[in-house]
Amino acid sequence: MIKYGFQSSKYNNMTLEQELDFADNNKIDFFDIFFDGFTPTDIKNVKLCKNFTFHLTIGFTTIPAEQQKTYFDYINQKKPLNVTIHFCELTYDVLENICKQIPDTKVCIENTVPDFHDQYSINYIEFMKKAKKLADEKGFKIYSTFDTGHAKINGFDSVEYAKSILKNDIEIINLHLHDNDGVNDSHWAAGSVYNGINFGDVLELFKKQNYDVTAVIEHWNNNYNALEYLKNL
Repeated sequence: MIKYGFQSSKYNNMTLEQELDFADNNKIDFFDIFFDGFTPTDIKNVKLCKNFTFHLTIGFTTIPAEQQKTYFDYINQKKPLNVTIHFCELTYDVLENICKQIPDTKVCIENTVPDFHDQYSINYIEFMKKAKKLADEKGFKIYSTFDTGHAKINGFDSVEYAKSILKNDIEIINLHLHDNDGVNDSHWAAGSVYNGINFGDVLELFKKQNYDVTAVIEHWNNNYNALEYLKNL
C-alpha cells in the first residue's frame, strides 16, 4: 500500500505547527519532518501526527557526535516509520554506526544530485549494493528512499531506475515525489510539468510491492493539488 504524506519546508512560509494542521486537515496518511534549519530540540513541544517520518539534515554526518546524539535520542523516543539520510555523505562505517544508534528504526538512504560519491567514486546503486552486503554481514538492515526528481536530473527514467534498485534486492520503502526541468532541483509539483515524470508508472510499480511504501509529496507549493493528482492516477 502507498501512503501519502506532506513534508515540512522552510520555503513555504509556514510554521511547523501550521504545516501539521494543514496535513491533518487534508487527511494525509503521515507527515515527513525534514530537519532543514532546525533540530529536535526546537520541536520538543510540538505535537506530531500519529504517523510520521524523519529526514535528516543535509550534512548530518559532519556535525559533532554530541549533536548527532540529540537526533538519535529523539528518533528512539518518537519512533518514526523511517528515517532518510543522503547517500553522498555516508561512509560505510558511519552508516553502520547510524543503524546501531537507532536499531528499531528503518534507515533509508536517498539518491542525490549528482549521482556520485566523492570518497568512493561510485554511483548510488553501486553504493547501495556494497552497503547491503555490509548490512547483511553485520546483521542490520538498510532501505532506499527513491527520489524521483533527483533521478530525472541525473538523466534517468524514474521507473527504470527504480526497477534497477529493486533488482539488486534493495527495498524501496520511501518515495520523494517531485518534478523539475531536468536541470535544477526545483521541486515542482507532481503533475505540473508538461511531459514530466510519469508518476502513474512510478506508483504502479510500488503498488505491486508486498510492503507499505511512504510517499512524500516533496515540494514547496500546490501540495493539495499534487495529492489529488497522485491519488487519481
